[in-house]
Amino acid sequence: MSKETSKDNAKRSQITKRILLGVAIALVLVYIVFLFITTNFMGNNNIVTETAYNYKAYDIVESRCYVARDEEYLPASSNGVLVYDVNDGDKVTSDGVIATAYATQEDVAALQQAEELDRKIEYLESLNSVNTSANIGIDTINGQINDRLLSVMKSINAHDYSGISHEEEDLLTSILRKQILTGEQGNISDKIADLKNQRAAISVGSPTGTVKAGSAGYFVSKVDGYEKTFDITKLDELTVDDIENASPAEIDPDDYTGKIIKNVNWYLLCPVTADEATALSHADQTVKIRLPSAIDGEIPAKIIGVNAHADGERAVAIIQCNYMNDALSKLRRENIEIIVNEYEGLKISKAALHDDDVTYTTTDDKGNDTEHTERVQGVYVVYGVELVFKQVAIDYSGDDYIICNPAPKEGTLLNGSTVSLYDKVVVEGGDLFNGKIIS
Repeated sequence: MSKETSKDNAKRSQITKRILLGVAIALVLVYIVFLFITTNFMGNNNIVTETAYNYKAYDIVESRCYVARDEEYLPASSNGVLVYDVNDGDKVTSDGVIATAYATQEDVAALQQAEELDRKIEYLESLNSVNTSANIGIDTINGQINDRLLSVMKSINAHDYSGISHEEEDLLTSILRKQILTGEQGNISDKIADLKNQRAAISVGSPTGTVKAGSAGYFVSKVDGYEKTFDITKLDELTVDDIENASPAEIDPDDYTGKIIKNVNWYLLCPVTADEATALSHADQTVKIRLPSAIDGEIPAKIIGVNAHADGERAVAIIQCNYMNDALSKLRRENIEIIVNEYEGLKISKAALHDDDVTYTTTDDKGNDTEHTERVQGVYVVYGVELVFKQVAIDYSGDDYIICNPAPKEGTLLNGSTVSLYDKVVVEGGDLFNGKIIS
């Protein structure tokens, strides 16, 4: 082989190496560009989102309180065996009959049996009237059954059992009426006649006397000895020591028919810490309270005073309430939750919070626009294949979440944009920025 041929081969080999090196460099550059685009524009970086939804949060002060009322004892009657004519928590007039006395327990048993038969007769007669009604048809009854069944189910799902016995009774009534209309129920008139015969055979002795209220108010059949422990005319002088040293008077419950709560207003005496006392002192006077063992839900109340203790570390909050029912009328020592503040807005995990720049424009008196950029706290929201940064207005901060105002007052947001209901908010993901394209 000639020298010229060897040189040509060497030259071609060198060119080939340069071409291969150039191709390799180009491939590396393409790969780097691909990684950059997929990482920052096309990839989702394992983005995890949550949906922004409405939520309520509360600032709550908890306490173990005493209940104080203006209560008057009703002495026991010596006229015989008493039958109460009113229920606990019922409102009574000053001359209203609280109980009726009978000579013997047998008379009371006969009275109760007669009253039970009267109720059954009245109930069956109301059912039987459906047979002669031209306005009630099977479709109407079916609609009532469906509605009342749904009402019972809703009460059960909501754990609201306060009125479920009445709802169940209404449902049973509709079912029985349907059976009467369709002939599935036997001759109800015969049943009514049989009950009336039973009722006629019962002889009830005449009452030997009555017990009257004496004062207008709410009736309670039981006494506990705390009726005079706290003077409600001097609640502004009440101390933590008074609460801690409270004890019932030694009384015999058999000496009393019950008591009358004379005033519509009653009071919850709540020992609290100094910090809790400060929060209550700065709260709105009108609040809501929860008494979990006595009533479901919240009832309105009013903070009428916070008495600080001499040690500066404790206090007594005085809460006034005028809501009344059977359970509340019997309260004395109770756990209470005082709702100092209530927050409602969009619940978002704290993990979603980031700082980023927002741009906004201001206009001076001469109409000149100036663009500004400022760093604020907000969240990234997924819109289609893009991330959008939105400033947030935080109303409440919990341990691991915040409550954001979806419509904060004017001037709170720099560019007027914030998180909205059902937004997909990013809670996990790397290299997040406004405008990022995700897959």
